[in-house]
This record gives sequence, C-alpha cells and structure tokens, in this order.
Amino acid sequence: MADPENQRGGILAIAWTRYLEKLDREPLKTKAITAAVLAGLSDIVAQKLAARKAFVERVFRGRSGQNLLLQKVALDQLTYGPLCNILLMSYVALLVEGRSLTFTKAKLMQDYPAVQLNAWKVWPLASQINYQHVPLHLRVLFANVVAFFWSTFLILRSRTALAPSSHG
Repeated sequence: MADPENQRGGILAIAWTRYLEKLDREPLKTKAITAAVLAGLSDIVAQKLAARKAFVERVFRGRSGQNLLLQKVALDQLTYGPLCNILLMSYVALLVEGRSLTFTKAKLMQDYPAVQLNAWKVWPLASQINYQHVPLHLRVLFANVVAFFWSTFLILRSRTALAPSSHG
C-alpha cells in the first residue's frame, strides 16, 4: 500500500502510512478526526495571521500619506503571500498526496509561477480592501473568508498531476 520511496522518509512516512491504513479500515472515523484536527489547526493559523496583520500595522505605525496603503499591500504581497503559497503547495504534495520530495520540487517549478501570478490578481485587491475599509478587529475574519476561496483554488491547482515523467 505505501509508496516504497516514502519508507525512507522517516517519521512523516510512517505517520502517512498509518493514516492511509486507518483510512482504509475506518474511513468515516478517520475523515471526521482529520476534519477536526484541520479545523483546529486552521484556528491556530488564523490566530497567527492576526499577529501577522498586527506586524504590518506595527511596521507602518506612525506613518501616513498617500502611498501608505500601497506600501502595506506591497509588503504583504512580496513577503508573506509567496511564502504561504509555496508552503501550501508543498503541504498538499508531500503530506496530503504522499508525493516524494523530487516530485514536489518539480511540481513547484512547474506550477508555482502561475499560482503566484493568480495570487497577485486576487490578494492585492483583497489586501487593499482589508486595510482601507475593514476595521482592524474584523481584518482577520475578512482575510480568512478570502483565504477560504483562495485555498480551495490552490488545493485544486496543487492536486493536478505533474506532466508525465518519472517523478514519484
């Protein structure tokens, strides 16, 4: 059942193999527990995002001017956004699909540029709306709603097959 290449992957490979075995034996229970764990993790991530938004506000504290909004959006889009896209795409390939590191690297090389270009079509506008029109205490909620749709797109995009080759 387990991919032989993953046998060499250490603790993550063992955990993945056990997860797949549980999924075969008890699919409903395993999926329910997985959903609960992911919901909990998403709450933790949302709290971290709140801290990140506070970081952006802290970087620009005391500043004003016409370009302040553009500077906030640029900082957000040139730092945090690209990193999150790489991490989510890697997570889907390595942990969700159980792919090899070689496959994951090839997948990132192939798909990341288009994903990031799409991100820059969505997130700058979302960030501008968030920083300009959403009260500070509601910004995480707004970002999470946009992130829900973006993550859905990104997961679907990440799960598409890599062009046929010898990658695991």
